[in-house]
Formats: sequence, structure tokens, C-alpha cells
Amino acid sequence: MTYIEFKNLLPSSIAGVAEVCAVLFFTWYIGTAAITWYRLRHIPGPFLASFSYLWIIKNNVLGRGAQEHESLRKYGSIVRTGPRYIVTDDPEILRRINGARSSYPRDAWYKAIRTEQHDNMGTIIDTARHDRLKAKLLHGYNGRDNVSIEAMVDLQVTHLVDVIKRRYVSTKGDPKSFDLSQVIRYFTLDVITRLSYGEPFGFLDAEGDLYNYTNSVDRLIMALSLATDLPMLRWIIFSPLLIGFLPKSTDDNGLGKVLGTAKNIVKERFEKENSESPDMIGAFMRHGITQPEAAAEGFLTILAGSDTTAVAIRSTLLYLMSTPTVYHRLKNEIREAIHSQPISTPITVEQARKLPYLQAVIHEGFRMRPPAVYGHYKVVPPEGDTLNGLHIPGGTAIGHNSIAMMRSQKIFGSDADSFRPERLLECSEEKKYEMERTIDLVFGFGRWMCAGKMVAQVELNKIYFELMRNFDFQLIYPAKAVDEMSYFVYVQKNMFVKITASV
Repeated sequence: MTYIEFKNLLPSSIAGVAEVCAVLFFTWYIGTAAITWYRLRHIPGPFLASFSYLWIIKNNVLGRGAQEHESLRKYGSIVRTGPRYIVTDDPEILRRINGARSSYPRDAWYKAIRTEQHDNMGTIIDTARHDRLKAKLLHGYNGRDNVSIEAMVDLQVTHLVDVIKRRYVSTKGDPKSFDLSQVIRYFTLDVITRLSYGEPFGFLDAEGDLYNYTNSVDRLIMALSLATDLPMLRWIIFSPLLIGFLPKSTDDNGLGKVLGTAKNIVKERFEKENSESPDMIGAFMRHGITQPEAAAEGFLTILAGSDTTAVAIRSTLLYLMSTPTVYHRLKNEIREAIHSQPISTPITVEQARKLPYLQAVIHEGFRMRPPAVYGHYKVVPPEGDTLNGLHIPGGTAIGHNSIAMMRSQKIFGSDADSFRPERLLECSEEKKYEMERTIDLVFGFGRWMCAGKMVAQVELNKIYFELMRNFDFQLIYPAKAVDEMSYFVYVQKNMFVKITASV
């Protein structure tokens, strides 16, 4: 049916109104696109990004956020990625806009990661409110308020090693392969739930996807990434019409079930006025956090503190297994350390920090696969700003392009695309400081620095040492070592390995 035939079927009044509406919408769209293009016309970037969100949509639908953002290096240090979005791979710009005295507030980008419409430290946009809340919460994150972070991580590292020995180690007559990506994920979930609530939720012991949680999170990631990046979609998803379809604490499985379990633990703590527990929720309560705040913050630790660390661990282990020279050098350093000095089981953070190659591996792993690919946008103040000689209009959202920053040849050398921990050991102290300081930006900077940085560092200093101390690893499918999609974060699955006892 042609447009003319369709039009003739409608009453003349309706057809006329439809035509007017169509013309008005088309005019509005063209005008908006032109204005949008004009504001940031001097910022280079992909053509589609100059007037629409199509570049962002394409990357998310294809799961190619990392590859596409890394390719932006050809445009320079500041690149346009959407109508009002720009990203930068310049460490100094990121330190400036995220510093404690910066006047750049958070963008509404953060709002998409709220749970049941409750704000938490990760979603609050108001800077003063964020700072007040973070000051209270840090007592739980930094381990100084009766929260023994290292001791709790030790329990989970020991349990992981025991589980691998019992279930997954191959012997001559009993070869086995398993998906290491899931086991690592269960480990990080148990670590963060023990730290937050005093006891692990039991993902490792369940021998499967407890509550179907990880599967539900993976299915949500693309939608979540689109919602963070697309203001209109964010508004639609959180509208009264659709909000009831989002995960909620009354669900029987998935993300909602874990949210409900965490929420019930907090409720019981407050009903019993039990603020003495040596865990993060106990510390939050001791510093005046309310029950709704504690529930929201507790779940944030699970959502933000498990998968990001799991990506770092998986990726580093993958690079180790794929790079024999690095693998064997780290194994040798571990053997020599065990034979030459008293090393506890598990190794302490203090002992681990004295092993230079282990530290280089930790940093290089973060560099090659930063847990957050891009995003975490801040808003340029109303008066605008000048960055690297470019005027940035007020209201523009600027975020990090970590994947490009971590491949900077200027900072990391001509082989920046290669996994080579030696780069941190073969340079001057000044250069090493520059590289490590840049890599540390994966945790953010200034007032917006990740509160869980210390927790992640404790985990990483222990997990690589203990896994390499006890086991030898081999990829089952080296040509397709892992299934990986990337949005503003990575989703990794099917990393099958064979493990034998270390010799």
C-alpha cells in the first residue's frame, strides 16, 4: 500500500493532523540534530556521533565497546562519541575534572545503575551529598573500623584453593576441564558478600549459578549499558510504565533474589540493632547510615565489587597462560620467594608487595583489560572550559576512555598493545611512577575514586600468588580462549582450562 492509498483511507481531518505532526517531528529532529552538531562541531570523532546516538547504539548492540573506543585514538586525546558526550584518554584531563576541588559534577549517566529507585554512593549526582555519604561509608571500605578485610579475603582464597583441589584438578587417569571464568566470578561474589554481610552467600559451594544471578546480570548488561548512554532510553526504562519490569527484591531468582537476600540481612540487623558485626554493614551502621541506605550500599558492593574484580583476575590469568615467558617468570619468582623467606599461607599483602614481578603482573593485567572501558561522565560547568586547547561548552558530558589511555604509546612504549610486565621493571623510577599512576586511574581519581580500591588490591595480591603457587594452568581452546563482549564493562564467559597440581 502506497502512502497516497493509506492517506485516502483516513478521514481528511485525521490525515491532515497526521501530516502536520509528521512535518513538525521531522522539523524538530532536523533542528535538534543541527543544534547538537553545531555545539561540538570542532571536536573530532565518528561521523554518526556528531548528530546522533547511533555510534553508541551500534557499539552496544554488537558488544564492541572496547574495540571501538580503542580505535578512537586516531582522532586525538578528546573525541566526540555522541550529541553531548566526549571522552578523553589524557590522564591529566581526567585528574583535573575528577580532583577533589573540581567543579565538574556527575552526569545523569550514573542514574541508570540505581536499584529499586534508591540512590547509592555510585548513583548520587549531587556532589555535596555524595561526599557526605562517602565519608561515612569509607569506615567500612578501608578496614579501619573493626572490619578485617585481609583476614576475610584469606578465608575465601583458602576456600577457593580447596575447592579447586577437590573438584577440578586433573590427574593422569582423570583429566578434567572446567569454565574458570565462572569459578572466579563465584570467588569474587563470595569475597564481597563475606566482607559486606559477615558470611559468603555460598556461590562457590553451590557448584552452579546460585539463584541464576550471574546469568541474569549478563543478560541485563547490554540494556544497562544502553540505558546509561542514552538519556531517552533511561527515561523510558525508569518511567512508571516500565519500572515494574525491572529486577526487584521480591523476585524468586536472578539479580532481584540476591537483592532481596541482601535486603533481608540488613533488615534483620537493624531490627536487632546489631551494629557490632565486624563487617561492612556493621561499620555503616556504626557511622549513622540508615536502613534504606545500608540496603542500597550493601547491594552496590555486590554489583560493583564482584564482576569488576573478576574481569581483572580472569584477564590477567588469560594473559599469563597465553604468554609463556611471563607465566614461567612469575612461577619462578613465587618458588624463589617460598624457598628464600617465610611466606604465609595465604601470602600477606605486605609480603606480596615485596615481589616486584608479581606487582608488575598485577599492574599490567589492569592495563590490558581495565574493568571499566569508558564512561563515568562528568558535566562541564555552565561557563565552559578549555581542555588541551579546545573550548568545551558548558553542559557537555566528558568521560574517560580507559581502554585507549591504557594503550598509549607515549606513556607505555611502542609495544603498548602487548602484555609485557617487564616494562614496569626496565625503566627509570620516574617512568615507572608515571605508568603506575596512569594505571591506577582504573579506580578513578580524587573524590570519585572507587571506594573498593583497597578490597580489590588485597584480593589481587593474594589470588595470583596462591593460584600459581598451587596449580599449573593450560587453556583448552587457545584459539578461542574466552567468549568476550564489551560494553562500558566486559562480559566474559567460557574460559575453559585444565588445571594440574603445581610441580
